[in-house]
Amino acid sequence: MNYPYNDAYWPDFPVLNVELCNEDDGFRTKSIVALLDTGADASMVPMDLLRQIQAYVIGSSHVRSHWGDRHEVYLFQIDVRLDQITLPGVAVIGDEHGDEVVLGRDVLNKLRLLLDGPTNQTELLD
Repeated sequence: MNYPYNDAYWPDFPVLNVELCNEDDGFRTKSIVALLDTGADASMVPMDLLRQIQAYVIGSSHVRSHWGDRHEVYLFQIDVRLDQITLPGVAVIGDEHGDEVVLGRDVLNKLRLLLDGPTNQTELLD
């Protein structure tokens, strides 16, 4: 499946459409655009989406921003669906301030992706 890069950013940003799920309780989001950030160690999800699916808090941790600031964050367990692929039990950071889903290497390393910059397409491979 191919996804065009999001041209609302400069340069254009690779994205995938995902559903965020709490399969235990039967909650899921509609299909939403997630940014693919190969430089991020972890994935982040806005708190309003985590509340919508009633995601479980599984603990806390600390993250360091690219400026070196250290922050305590809460971790939530969700399932991530991409087309016919389900990644169960993904630990994500609850983002209190942002409004974008960011998939970091913790998720991206579980997928076969082709980021085709010259054509501005992301391909999710089998």
